[in-house]
Amino acid sequence: MKILFTGGGTGGHFYPIIAVAQKINELIKEKKLIDVELYYMSDAPYNERLLFENNITFKEVKTGKARKYFSFLNVLDFFKTIVAAIVATAQVYVLYPDVIFSKGGYASFPALFAAR
Repeated sequence: MKILFTGGGTGGHFYPIIAVAQKINELIKEKKLIDVELYYMSDAPYNERLLFENNITFKEVKTGKARKYFSFLNVLDFFKTIVAAIVATAQVYVLYPDVIFSKGGYASFPALFAAR
């Protein structure tokens, strides 16, 4: 079984994912499940140590960010998001997870677009 976690670039998105992954790891040990793989797809790993400790493989997809104020970067990030959606679609297709768990945020959009 493959489980893909995705969430945006803050601790408010990342740490609930880690809590869910820790519970899944407990169930894996308790039920003696084999062949369970956990993945985290985002634009940055946020905390590589926690990913490693919870046996989560990081998949990077650089995506754009929508700002609530006017910025030229919003124009560039629009195209960055389109490219990220295409890259994420390829990665999700190759990974072919059984479950995708999203905690939201701009970095989760490409993976959720690919899942849809």
